[in-house]
Amino acid sequence: MQERLFTLLRQERKRLEQAIVKAEAEKAHPSDVKRLKVLHRIVNEQIHRWMRELYGDDPQQLMRAA
Repeated sequence: MQERLFTLLRQERKRLEQAIVKAEAEKAHPSDVKRLKVLHRIVNEQIHRWMRELYGDDPQQLMRAA
């Protein structure tokens, strides 16, 4: 279950990265780009938080888990 959640979050992070690039290329309204960047940051922070909860703060374990 946890691996599935990580997979979904990673997919969402990638989707948001692509949406940011597309919005910037199309000269979207700055507030839309900012909203996408905030969502990307939230998803990224959640991934890192769960990784730390599961594997601790040991960089070696985090590298292996990623």
